[in-house]
Amino acid sequence: MILAALMVIALPRYYYAVYSGRVRGCQAQIKVVGTACQAFYARNMVYPQTVEEMCVETAPAWVVAAPLEAVPRCPFGTPYELVAILQDGTVGGAAALDNPQVGVTINHWDHFEGSWKLSREHIR
Repeated sequence: MILAALMVIALPRYYYAVYSGRVRGCQAQIKVVGTACQAFYARNMVYPQTVEEMCVETAPAWVVAAPLEAVPRCPFGTPYELVAILQDGTVGGAAALDNPQVGVTINHWDHFEGSWKLSREHIR
C-alpha cells in the first residue's frame, strides 16, 4: 500500500523530469543549429539548404569550413530541417529575383505546437 502511494507520487515526477530534460536538450540543439547557420553564411556567403550541408562529414566540396562536426539529433527523434526566409517576410517557398532569400530558420513546427508538445508521443 505504501509502495503504491510512493509510485503514484514518484512516477509522474520522474516522467516529467525526463521530458523536461529532453525539451531543454532540443531547445539547445535548435540554438546550435541557428548559430551554425549564421556561421555558414558568414563563411560561404550563401545560406545552407539542409543541416547536413553544414556538417564536416556530409558537406559538399564547395563548403568552406563547415561549422558542425556532425548532424545534431533531437532527443525526441525529430530531424531538424531548415526553412528559407524570403525578403517579403514569408517563411518557406522558393526564392525569386524579386523576392530573394534573406535568411534561414529551423523548422521548429515539428518540435512545437504553440508550446512544447505535451502529448505522450514525446515520452518514450
